[in-house]
Amino acid sequence: MNHPYQDPRETYWTDGDPDVPVFQRPAEFERLLALYRERRPRRVLEVGTYYGGTLKQWLRRARKGAHVVSIDSYAYRRADNRAKYADWTPKGVKLTALAGHSQDPAVIAQARALGPYDWIFIDADHTYDAVKADWLRYGAMAATGGVIIFHDIVADPRRHPEIQVPQLWREIQLSRQYTTHEIVQAYHVPWGGLGLVFV
Repeated sequence: MNHPYQDPRETYWTDGDPDVPVFQRPAEFERLLALYRERRPRRVLEVGTYYGGTLKQWLRRARKGAHVVSIDSYAYRRADNRAKYADWTPKGVKLTALAGHSQDPAVIAQARALGPYDWIFIDADHTYDAVKADWLRYGAMAATGGVIIFHDIVADPRRHPEIQVPQLWREIQLSRQYTTHEIVQAYHVPWGGLGLVFV
């Protein structure tokens, strides 16, 4: 059963915890988790944590000695699960939760000081200007050999006009400056898709 803030018409990935929704399509997220396990990143950055559904999975699957950094504004009080973060963090894994807007200079500086990152997951504000700003600032914090992941590279503008990640994703691909890969369960859906940029 979906969380109250998940669309009842959609199927979402879940680890069985009804209080911590994961806003990801099952087949896509399973493939991403497989890549995460394969790459075993030492430094992980998540930009946009919301309920913490994906953060919980990075933590639970983190290698010993890993440092996971989360950025979120915590503007939605209902979604603030920081009280649970300690329970999600295994022994030998470090978590730093930065509270603030992703474009706040202080937040950017704190994140930069903790990098560079082997795994960067960008899933915050989905408007074009916001996601491009996150790409320019946090993408630059990727370590050599790292990967940057965007969520919602596929979107139906009639149902979700606020999801403008596809526009940036096309620009990144057309620039031919990066090696990219897509994990897409279906293209004709209201939202979804994961875009990977390999550094």
